[in-house]
Amino acid sequence: MASRAPSSSSSAKELRPAHHANNSGTLFRNPWSSADKPTWSELLTISNPLSWYNNHDLHKHERARDIKVVKPDWGASDLKARGLKKEKCIVGTWLGHAGVMVELPLEGIQEISLKKASSRTSTGSSYPESRARHSLWVLFDPIFSTRAGPTQYTGPSRMKPSPCQVSDLPDCHAVVISHNHYDHLDLLTLKSILLRFPKCKYFAPLGNKTWLSSTGVPKDSIHEMDWWSDLELSPRDFGFEVNESADDSTVLRFTCVPAQHNSGRGTMDQGSTLWSGWVIDQFLHPKIQESDKLMVKRTRKGGVYHAGDTGIRRTAKSEDVCPIFEEIGKRLGPFDLSFIPIWRGGTLSFISYVGLRLSHQEIPSAFHASPADAIGIHEAVKSRNTVGVHFGTFIGSENESYEATIEFDEAREKQGVETLEKSSHCKNGRAGLLDIGGSIAVETEAR
Repeated sequence: MASRAPSSSSSAKELRPAHHANNSGTLFRNPWSSADKPTWSELLTISNPLSWYNNHDLHKHERARDIKVVKPDWGASDLKARGLKKEKCIVGTWLGHAGVMVELPLEGIQEISLKKASSRTSTGSSYPESRARHSLWVLFDPIFSTRAGPTQYTGPSRMKPSPCQVSDLPDCHAVVISHNHYDHLDLLTLKSILLRFPKCKYFAPLGNKTWLSSTGVPKDSIHEMDWWSDLELSPRDFGFEVNESADDSTVLRFTCVPAQHNSGRGTMDQGSTLWSGWVIDQFLHPKIQESDKLMVKRTRKGGVYHAGDTGIRRTAKSEDVCPIFEEIGKRLGPFDLSFIPIWRGGTLSFISYVGLRLSHQEIPSAFHASPADAIGIHEAVKSRNTVGVHFGTFIGSENESYEATIEFDEAREKQGVETLEKSSHCKNGRAGLLDIGGSIAVETEAR
């Protein structure tokens, strides 16, 4: 009896990426068992997740940290305190929740007049005289609004105010979005960025281009990408003038990397757009003459990882861990600076608002990393310096913030990871927290 040829639908299913849930690329899934629903045996280990916070004196704990809101100085004080040279450092500023501004110093950039540099923006001068003209400014998952919801009357509200507004940003060449949840993709914030920085480029995972263009962002400014796809651009693509001798020698690579999460802005669009993390690298291509051949040696100078919003295991007690972070580390690591979420989103903040504690140890946690998980991700991706984010902002009480800081520091010490205050050359890297609006400067290592 002759064998039957496989149907076209089954062939297409075999060819499509594992995280695509249909053949048209309009529905997505997490392809790992670590994102599945908890097993019955795991559910049996879960206890009552609710208790009263007044039974936990978290503010008195020796590892509890009071997260303040400070006016951003974009790394100026940290550079001065550490005696670091600006041109050798990546500077990261935490803007609250998952919002981060990263400044990457660029190679081969000509001096630009202040008048010319300021013409990138629609209003006012965006460049500090001595700094921003030679740097790429990248904004990850920005939200400056009071609420993370479809309107400013619905959705979780901030407990900690934004440290600044779009009008206060030194510059913005690129906005990088991890997924379309309201606390990571905010309409009012994007409209403000579009008005202030009309030439800004936007990077987002698959399925988000239509929504972004509907807000007024030009379609040719939007780069929509799938997991593991990358895009290489030159400083010239961001409006910089490049020295003739350095033309085409500096490359900025944006890579969309996997994350274990989900997406959706309503009940009808769940999973219809992709979620991701992002890696940004700067490469230098010095041309070397060897006999009669012109060789190009590629040197990496500066690597940044933003994990977006992600989980790592079904429950806190599950041993089935998402393998993707080790793969990110092997393919793209190590990283000079990483931003990794350490807490859940703000949807359940009302629980702590009424004085109840919701233990993440006793609930399914496939989509949100715990503080201890964040340290595990730090190690897996080979991060030299990690800042914990996605906490302390859209919360119901200060207790949530204390709990996150305590567990993060305990896990850091247990795994032999140094604090951010230590020397930058540490075997297991450094990890810590910033105030909202606070910055860290780290020296880049050429590889």
